[in-house]
Amino acid sequence: MRANETVLRDLLQGEKQYIIPLYQRSYSWKRDQLKQLWSDIIELAHSSESDTHFLGSVVLAPSPARTASGVQGWLVVDGQQRLTTLSILLCAIRNCCREHHPQISRKIDVQYLMNEFADHVERYTLVPTQLDRDSWIKLVERDPAAGGEDGIGNAYRFFKGQLEELIDDDSNSRDWYQSIEKVAVGKLSFVEISAQPGDNVYRIFESLNNTGLKLTQADLLRNYLFMRLPIAGERIYGRYWLPMQKLFDEQQLVDLIWLDLVIKRGGRPTNQHSIYRDQQRHLSGLESESEIEEWVSELYRMALVFRRILHPDEENNTTIGKALDRLHRWKAKVVYPVALKVMLAYEDRLVDPDGVADILRVVESYMVRQMLIGMGRAGNNVMLIDLVRSLDDEVPSAQSVTRTLTHQRGRFPTDEMVREAILEHPFYWRGKPYQKEFVLRCLEEGIGRNEKIDFDSSNLSIEHILPQSLTPDWKTDLEHDINPEGTVEELHETIVHTLGNLTLSAYNGSLSNKPFAAKKHILAGSGLAMNLRIAKEDRWGAAEIKKRGEELADLAITIWPGPDDTVKVDPVSPKLALARKVLSEIPSGRWTNYLVIAQVAGIHRRTVSKWIEELSLPNSHRVLKSDGSIPAKLPTGVTDSGEQLQILRSEGVIFGGNGRASKKCHIGMVDLLKIIEGVEGDDSPPSQGELDFA
Repeated sequence: MRANETVLRDLLQGEKQYIIPLYQRSYSWKRDQLKQLWSDIIELAHSSESDTHFLGSVVLAPSPARTASGVQGWLVVDGQQRLTTLSILLCAIRNCCREHHPQISRKIDVQYLMNEFADHVERYTLVPTQLDRDSWIKLVERDPAAGGEDGIGNAYRFFKGQLEELIDDDSNSRDWYQSIEKVAVGKLSFVEISAQPGDNVYRIFESLNNTGLKLTQADLLRNYLFMRLPIAGERIYGRYWLPMQKLFDEQQLVDLIWLDLVIKRGGRPTNQHSIYRDQQRHLSGLESESEIEEWVSELYRMALVFRRILHPDEENNTTIGKALDRLHRWKAKVVYPVALKVMLAYEDRLVDPDGVADILRVVESYMVRQMLIGMGRAGNNVMLIDLVRSLDDEVPSAQSVTRTLTHQRGRFPTDEMVREAILEHPFYWRGKPYQKEFVLRCLEEGIGRNEKIDFDSSNLSIEHILPQSLTPDWKTDLEHDINPEGTVEELHETIVHTLGNLTLSAYNGSLSNKPFAAKKHILAGSGLAMNLRIAKEDRWGAAEIKKRGEELADLAITIWPGPDDTVKVDPVSPKLALARKVLSEIPSGRWTNYLVIAQVAGIHRRTVSKWIEELSLPNSHRVLKSDGSIPAKLPTGVTDSGEQLQILRSEGVIFGGNGRASKKCHIGMVDLLKIIEGVEGDDSPPSQGELDFA
């Protein structure tokens, strides 16, 4: 075999074809992996020309099949998921810039996606397994039915949505498209391992995937480090490195070394896959063993602090321990750099415990408020690393951190945004399960009671007071609240998942779909203050849910302080952004209705109709009336109802003789929110090693 470092551009250019063998699994990347890759790409787009991101190996073997057109065929023995993902991203870039930047679009076609002068299947640079092939060919050929609900369609809709969210200004769209394309094909590096004729390809695949453990970035650094310490190595290893290894698991040790780069290099965005290379570059400038020992000893000092961030119960100061515990329960590595920066300042006696807690509460507020209004996490890694950079040698304070986060493109939601979201948005489908429970727990603690609740052992989970499934009793109760324009079902869908209708309970099975009178009796015996308040109500309908939502909104705004009012910024429009996002996620062959978009974005149906009519929004032609008929007001770019009908049919939507779309093709709010939030399976929280930095 031969091995060399390469980038996607060199792999794809020329008359080549990469065939995924039948023994490979179908495309299987999920939202968490796509989000991590996108975060890395955005970091590289902001970084210097020399920065790269190592994605691993791609193992290739010559294809035994001969092609009539002379295209060189390769079997992808290993690395097909990454190769396919990046090819899907290129399709998304190509399609997004096709209308306004056709030169970029054609370049991607002829250089990376197609063999221009070949025919039939040889035309495609990438040929997935048979299960994915039809979906992939539709995507490359711009078939209207592309972007369905399979893995490839899911990834395509994700990248297309991220590009549309990132590039919302035509004046700089060309630069952004070129920047993202440049990162994808030129700054993501691989080790290309090419097998030779006669090599046992399946044996290579088997050995790569079934034996041995991959070296981590920390392993590579340790090996390099102690090769540089021939005399003092054993002493330094025993005094510093071995204790660090005992403090952390493998991933946490990698995180520490990454944090060392972020903190010491002024917050420069260093991605996790180039840690070894960047640290080696730094260490190569240290000439003596004493200089290297100084670096290791400082890393050990940082490790002792980082350990307390990961394990707040080991923090001696109660005030700081509580603040760290709150961030720990939020489970987002993105906060590590600023938390470590602040804790190191505390170690140096530059910040007192109350100051540390205040700063960490600002960072917590930034994250929680974004989750409450449904703002995407994309870019938060860069944003919070930029915060570390802005602090530099300045002594951090809650005021300086608030001011810096407020400046960042209006991403720090205002009190008004939070209030509207709590009253109108489907909170139940926001964020991760443990983050939703975190918010409800903090609200319970904010209400305050003398009785102390052991949340960790109470087996509490989220309960809908108004149940998710309407029963005859609940339907009768809600009939008093509907307006002349609506139905009970529409009202139920609008309010059932809002924060005002949710609580924590250990009696979900007992509560179930029982009438409110029965639920009151159970909740009255609860140890939670919020449940005792609910139990005092005579009935539970739209007015009661709104009233409780207003109370919780007031409390949330107090618990999680907002941006600096003295800083003038143009905040993003979270509702329009949410509408764009949910529209971009409607798969081909499916349709939805105005109410679904309105529920997700927290707006009225008339606003959705107005936006679709006046603005150029993705997939707006896939929004129909509730009965599946074509709306009277057509979306921008569609000339008549016949054209909209034809487009939908070409995408796979089935229409009956009455001109209405089949209910089988309808996608509702819950399924769309599951796609947007990346909810899969039982939606159980990831393990510590699975948490991403986005």
